Amino acid sequence: MALITDATTTWSDPVTLVSDEIWQTRHGSVFLTTTPGPAPDDGFHLLQGEGVLIRAGREVRYRKAGLTAALIVREAV
Repeated sequence: MALITDATTTWSDPVTLVSDEIWQTRHGSVFLTTTPGPAPDDGFHLLQGEGVLIRAGREVRYRKAGLTAALIVREAV
């Protein structure tokens, strides 16, 4: 399990997955995308407690929504 605590309101650098992972928002709300070079309004929104399965080989970028701090957990499955 890995925790992401550094989410800002701009897209992160890509994280390449080497295995299938579940990404869940533990606190706050975030946007995730697998789109290369995403625009500010790209991605899908996850609220606190929501998660998604992302397959190995994908490049994931994340950003928080709004000013509230966000905490994301990644878990290999």
